[in-house]
Amino acid sequence: MCSLGGMSMRENETGFFLFKACFVSIAMIMALFLCTSGGFAQSTTDGAIGGTVTDASGAAVPGAKVTVKSLGTNAEELVMTDDTGYFRVGKLPPAAYSVTVSAPGFAPFTVERVVVQVGSVTDVPAKLNVAAAGATVVVTAEIPQINTNSAEFAPTVDQTAIGNLPINGGRWSNFVLLTPGAVNDVNGFGLISFRGMSTLLNNNTVDGGDNNQAFFSEERGRTRIGYSSAKAAVQEFQVNTSNYSAEYGRAAGAVVNTVTKSGTNQYYGEAYFYDRDNSWGAINPFTTLTNKITLVTSPYAPTDVRKMYGFGVGGPIKKDRIFFFLAFDRYDRNFPGTAKATTPSAFFALPLANLTTAYTMDGTTNCFQSNGNSNINTGNAKAGVPNPFTTGATAVPNGANVASATSGACTLVGNLGLGNGNYAAGLADYTNGLSGLTNETGPVPRKGQATIFFPKIDWQISSKNHATVEVNRTRWYSPAGIQTQASNTFGVASFGNDYVRDTWGVAKLYTSFTATLTNEARFQYGRDFEFEFAQPPTSYEQANFVTSPNFPGYTNPLGLPPDVFITNGFDMGVPTFLQRPAFPDERRTQYADTVSWSHGKHAIKFGADIAPTNDLSENLRLQYGSFSYSSVANYLSDLISPNHCGPTQSSSCYSSYQQAFGPLGFAFHTNDLAFFAEDSWRMLPRFTLNIGLRYEYEMLPGVILPNPAVPQTQQMPSDKNNLGPRIGFFAWDVTGSDHSVA
Repeated sequence: MCSLGGMSMRENETGFFLFKACFVSIAMIMALFLCTSGGFAQSTTDGAIGGTVTDASGAAVPGAKVTVKSLGTNAEELVMTDDTGYFRVGKLPPAAYSVTVSAPGFAPFTVERVVVQVGSVTDVPAKLNVAAAGATVVVTAEIPQINTNSAEFAPTVDQTAIGNLPINGGRWSNFVLLTPGAVNDVNGFGLISFRGMSTLLNNNTVDGGDNNQAFFSEERGRTRIGYSSAKAAVQEFQVNTSNYSAEYGRAAGAVVNTVTKSGTNQYYGEAYFYDRDNSWGAINPFTTLTNKITLVTSPYAPTDVRKMYGFGVGGPIKKDRIFFFLAFDRYDRNFPGTAKATTPSAFFALPLANLTTAYTMDGTTNCFQSNGNSNINTGNAKAGVPNPFTTGATAVPNGANVASATSGACTLVGNLGLGNGNYAAGLADYTNGLSGLTNETGPVPRKGQATIFFPKIDWQISSKNHATVEVNRTRWYSPAGIQTQASNTFGVASFGNDYVRDTWGVAKLYTSFTATLTNEARFQYGRDFEFEFAQPPTSYEQANFVTSPNFPGYTNPLGLPPDVFITNGFDMGVPTFLQRPAFPDERRTQYADTVSWSHGKHAIKFGADIAPTNDLSENLRLQYGSFSYSSVANYLSDLISPNHCGPTQSSSCYSSYQQAFGPLGFAFHTNDLAFFAEDSWRMLPRFTLNIGLRYEYEMLPGVILPNPAVPQTQQMPSDKNNLGPRIGFFAWDVTGSDHSVA
């Protein structure tokens, strides 16, 4: 006897596997009790054809022979109608089929083209005339794609839409935005939210194989890459946003279920080339560039050129038996970025140039006129005296920021010991310092190149066995491509280089044991290897951060510059989040098996999905150090005359410094386990009840760095009660015409 309620959170793995065995047994017993007395259900990789055969009066025709034939491969499936005249043929790859119905004493009935979509049942009602009444009835119109057999809300995007609808960037999976309730995330990273759920709570599959990266809970390759699978390889995809069956899991948002193309007995193919750029686009006022000579900031339109080209071709290797499909895709993008200051009007403001010996230092950090009649109000001016930068006849453009810059020049006079009243020297150091910093802003050469290969082989081993093997190989190379926005507050050499090497393969074996019992076994192995490195330092960074004019012969022992941030400015040097030799290097294996059994009015499925995953993450943040300065004046003071920092001194040096030490990264292992059982019960000809149960468990890794003083850190928590029932979802053909469903 199995008990679900007596399990301890500290139960060992042996006990857990006993629990799994109990669960599977219960699921199978449930299925047996549900059965009363035919075809198969649809699944994550295929669809089904079903319907009721009647005579001219509307009475059911039991024992009619139904033949479903693939128009592409000539593969046939044969079933008989039950006592109610109903039939269903499942495990059909999405494609076009013909359906022929014959029965003794009746004229044959044929539908020449029935389109099967992934995850749905195409209803084919057949009305037979008596043999003496006429010849074969042939329906040439395409059967409508209204799903009257399932409660899932799962619209399908087919290759017509994928090939003809315009989309910026070429990521075909973004067509999920055509689905009600789907919106882009507010952060602009290209992730998608369904029904307001987190963008990390979706599930993405390709031909039944898990296409997610476990580390970030996103689609493989993530979103900086143009796309990770070729558009020419996609047959269609289904977007399950709610009410999905127990076969689908690992999601609270949506399940995006993609099916790829296969070869047929006819050679076919396509080639495409898209050339898109922003020459006709408007200037983005938020993308600005600061002139290196005048230090004037103005809107700027960077180049953005995108070229996408590729092909897909399929055909027979051996007619009716072995077929191939091959897709190639290349994505080239040239999209220079723009390095800019956070607030250019403040950061690049120039001090007044006409302050001479009439101005002296007041003993702090402010300049004032010696006759005392018109103070330069930069923070410590006399009470009641107007600020001449922003008011009256002496007001100047950008006055508040010019005042701050003028104060900064005065600050340098004191910090660098240039002599009381020597404003000219402070002005020269300040403006020269700004001029050097402008070399860290401006256009950033940035490219992205993706190359994708997708070969696939289908083998009709026998009338009862069909095998498929496919591989997807993606390579992404993007110098300066970590930061993808048009403009960023990073230096020209601080955007970071981005690389992705994504390869996965899926093998499937479909076996038909009897006319009512089938099995689909799937195996997948994939590696998603993503890594990011810093760009070579600029000449400014090399001269000041790797070596130093103040310390001849010195070289930074780390070989790369630290991160340096200045308020109102930008980050330069190696960003705090680099280097990333593996972020992550993820290897996933997946074993899945689904059994489908049709018995009378019931289409029953149960199965298991096991996905062990190994991750390596190497990303020690702040490994090269990070300096933060509150003003340009403090930065230049520290740059020109270092070693003035102390416990109480911060006006001539950095405000904070951080550096991390320790292991570069960690390797860990997880294992996702799932088991399900479900029944699609056609209670009445126009009424279907869908019920099911799914169980999921994630085996978390061991604790890498436990704290002996805190017992709770000695092990990861274990959540073992993830039972997900699917009960009470109905599909009702309202009118009986297959034109509407509730």
